[in-house]
Amino acid sequence: MRPFAQPSFCAPAAWRSPAVGPVPVLSCARHAGFMAFGLVLAAGLACGRARADETPPVKEGPPPVATPSSTPPAPAAPESWDFSHCTATLADDPDGARDYAEDWRSHGGGLEAGQCAALAQMELGDVATAATELDRLAHVPDWPEGPPVNRRGSRQEVAETPASRLRRASVAEAAARAWQADDSPKQAFDSATYGLTLAPDDPALKLVYARVAVELGQPQRAIDMLTPLPSAPAARDEALVARAGAWRKLGRIDQGMDDINAALHDMPHNGAALLERGILYQRQGHMEQARADWLDVVKQALDSDEADLARQDLALLETDPEAP
Repeated sequence: MRPFAQPSFCAPAAWRSPAVGPVPVLSCARHAGFMAFGLVLAAGLACGRARADETPPVKEGPPPVATPSSTPPAPAAPESWDFSHCTATLADDPDGARDYAEDWRSHGGGLEAGQCAALAQMELGDVATAATELDRLAHVPDWPEGPPVNRRGSRQEVAETPASRLRRASVAEAAARAWQADDSPKQAFDSATYGLTLAPDDPALKLVYARVAVELGQPQRAIDMLTPLPSAPAARDEALVARAGAWRKLGRIDQGMDDINAALHDMPHNGAALLERGILYQRQGHMEQARADWLDVVKQALDSDEADLARQDLALLETDPEAP
């Protein structure tokens, strides 16, 4: 018997299921007109064989449905800029402190950011630049924001607060210390003098003023500035050391010794006080006592400025033991 040929109307077709997407099916078109039951049955069997020979289709799952996130991520909080944070790393990481200050300044940090940047410059060795900037900042009123800007872009005059004046005085004191470190005593004296116009009773400003006055050969001004002594113990002891040096410059060694012994009573291991007492002992002709004080300075702080000065005095003492 002649095999039954697969009719063309059994060609595969496709329909789309709303649930699973495209699914291959077999579409057997009806023959136009009347068909016998056997013919239909044979055609159905042939279609079944053709369906069995096909590779079973891989059913695709439904496409992933994008579900909106329940809560959008919160934006990062802005940096909380802070002067104490900026200055906390000055000694250990001045580069980081400078970068922090510059970033802060670019975000509107203003005067405080400028002060921190200048202090970082000083730690990095650019002392003259730091001193110049600190002196400029000390003359800007209404700390820490500065005076407001009007619509024309110029600064408005404001009634400055006492807190602002005190803050400017502290910046002037920092400028004076920076000038000292730069070996510029005249500029240091000017900065300290200006700071005292803002805070006449500030102990730190009085101290730096007195030290610079001695350096400039004006010891009486130093004594006048430090008399009476500050009431706070730490400030009082520093003032005693500075005043002892002023008495020595005036040749009043005994008064200088009284002041330095009073300071050493409270702080017996202070390098600056021991260095000054060694000088006073030398002026009195007590060379062994002078040597002992200077050796103590070197032992206590090998890398300090006081130790360097004590080594110089010891070297001179070895060269000429009898020199006053």
